[in-house]
Amino acid sequence: MDMNVQKESNQDIKLIKNEMSDVNSSANEMQLSELIGTILESWKLICGMVFLMLLIGVLYVVTAQPTYQADVLLQVEEKSRGMSGLAELSDLLQEESPVIAEFEILRSRMVLGTVVNNLKLDFIARPKHFPFVSLFIDPSTERIKVENFEVPARYLGENFMLVVGEDNYYKLFDPDDNLLVKGEVGKAVNVSLANGGVIKLFVSELSGKQDTRFELIKKARITAINQLKRSLGISELGKQSGILLMTLEGVSRVKITAILNEIANIYLRQSVERKSAEAEKTLLFLEKQLPMLKEKMENAEAALNNYRLQKGSVDLSLETQSTLEKIVTVDAQLTQLRSDREELIRQFTPEHPRIASIDAQIFNLKSELRKVDSKVKGLPGTQQEILRLTRDLEVSSTLYTSLMNSAQELKVVKAGAVGNVRIVDYAVIPVKPIKPKKRFIIALMIVLGGLLGVGLALISKSLRGTVDDPDVIEKKLGIAVLATVPYSRKQHKLKHIRKHTKGNQQRSLKQVLLAAADTDDLAVESLRSLRTSLYFAKLSAKNNMLLVTSPGPGAGKSFLCMNLATVLADAGKRVLVIDADLRKGRIHQLLGIQRRLGLSDLIAGDTNYNEIILKTDINNLFVLTAGTVAPNPSELLMQENFENVLEKIAANFEHIIIDSPPVLAVTDAAIIARHAGTTLLVVRDGQSPLREIEQSVKRLKQSGVNLSGVVFNGIKTASSRYGHGRYYGYAYSYTDRKKR
Repeated sequence: MDMNVQKESNQDIKLIKNEMSDVNSSANEMQLSELIGTILESWKLICGMVFLMLLIGVLYVVTAQPTYQADVLLQVEEKSRGMSGLAELSDLLQEESPVIAEFEILRSRMVLGTVVNNLKLDFIARPKHFPFVSLFIDPSTERIKVENFEVPARYLGENFMLVVGEDNYYKLFDPDDNLLVKGEVGKAVNVSLANGGVIKLFVSELSGKQDTRFELIKKARITAINQLKRSLGISELGKQSGILLMTLEGVSRVKITAILNEIANIYLRQSVERKSAEAEKTLLFLEKQLPMLKEKMENAEAALNNYRLQKGSVDLSLETQSTLEKIVTVDAQLTQLRSDREELIRQFTPEHPRIASIDAQIFNLKSELRKVDSKVKGLPGTQQEILRLTRDLEVSSTLYTSLMNSAQELKVVKAGAVGNVRIVDYAVIPVKPIKPKKRFIIALMIVLGGLLGVGLALISKSLRGTVDDPDVIEKKLGIAVLATVPYSRKQHKLKHIRKHTKGNQQRSLKQVLLAAADTDDLAVESLRSLRTSLYFAKLSAKNNMLLVTSPGPGAGKSFLCMNLATVLADAGKRVLVIDADLRKGRIHQLLGIQRRLGLSDLIAGDTNYNEIILKTDINNLFVLTAGTVAPNPSELLMQENFENVLEKIAANFEHIIIDSPPVLAVTDAAIIARHAGTTLLVVRDGQSPLREIEQSVKRLKQSGVNLSGVVFNGIKTASSRYGHGRYYGYAYSYTDRKKR
């Protein structure tokens, strides 16, 4: 028993989960369909934004100055070299130079500052034009070449103006447009300022029409260096390859090429000078040591000779000679290591790995030397003395000879030093610009325009707050939506034809009414559905009069009245359409006639209704126009004669459809609705806020009118979310199959 209960419980849980899953998927489908519907409804806005952004992109591509890029290829070798054959001169001249350090050297003020000075990059001289004017001017006709431009510090970064004059003369104005001097091309100008300081200017070349203006700006040297540093790109091609790629972007192809080549040459020069300076420093050190070593060698030689003269000729045994050679070798190595350490200590701290390595070697050699000295102590006194003197002479002589050779080699290195940098490829003038990327910009602006259009459409919809779903009216206001009339492209074409058709003769309604021109249109099918709903509503109505109104203008009342009347007439019913908008009636325009006698004249008692009711070319369809413009429409409609007129007319027709003014605009609709048995409120998709619909219903109720229902007009098939949208899709498919 318990097992059966548990199984039933599990089945119930599964059913609940499946239902929740269906609800979630349905909600997702609704949200997606709403989004797609909003996008399709706002296609004009989206296309407009795409066109606008595309236009901006095209203007930018056309007006933007092209940017070019030049590059230089450098090779940085790991070890510095002197002339061929001297590569093993000394470890002091064979230090590794990491590539990352070369990056910083290339960006240093030592290199870039020299480039700024050599190429005069610390001032700007260019033609001054209004925006876009330069596009129509040949740049070769306006040129200026400034060899020198110096200003006081307070004017750094300020704009000076040079204006071309007559006969090779020009005028120079300060940032406040004060004339400073009238100068001549090819001659230096010095201007002493009243508030202190001097402006120096030398223009070597100037071409352009008279009154052509050139802009001169003197920048601080550090500013020019920093700007060049930011625009300079340096990267290593491959990992630890030592191949550097240096790039520079700019609008002047010639200028960026010259700058890059100048940087490369200065970098190469400083590399050579640095190695030459290192060789010179080492040579100076050796030249200081050589006199002392020479004196020490001469003293050792004199001491040995004197001792031999005193003791006579003394020969060393074979064992003593072997010990001597070892001592000389160790002493020479110690002296060389101490010399190397003294040189390195000027560049590095005692904790540096190279100095620590030398210290370790010195310690080992001293230990070995102590062992040899202990053996020497066992020799006879004469042998010890002659060994000591001979050792001093041999060590001094060996070291002196070695340093003499090194000094000679360093002189050669200094004279023909080669840096650790090689220029593989110099910069060449680029042919094609790298910016702007026209295709990419155009594509990007199109995508951006589409996204902006969609965003604006969604924002506009959320801010508008209008009703675009008939279910909202039923749920929020509790009013039945009797029909949803979809938007008809055929109706749009018919309306366009009416607007562009001239003439004062009565027009054929079969050509301008949708229900007559295209009986299979979805909108006409929905009106047939409304006809069925009104048939049942008429059973409980007090008369055969149907009032059609709306919250505001533009909802499609006249369209609904005339086409619904046509559908009813097709069913064999005598139908009369009354244009009760005594202010702005438009049904006479639909008929293609001038405003004439009509309802207002009938109420005033000026004519008989049989004389002014128009018979149309559609069987059983009649029209009563608004009539002569009345000065007081509301008071006219409140007359007792208006009700009498309606009662007389109602006896001659099976259906009377009254096209009234909007509810919220005037009180006419509420006055007329009290005489009608059925009242419909027309709401257009995406036009009326819910608050307006609610106020319209409230105003009708205050006048004693019970609203029979709502007709939701102009609904887009693409924007139909559910229910109604699916119905129309089905109706369309069914009609097509029927035709086939």
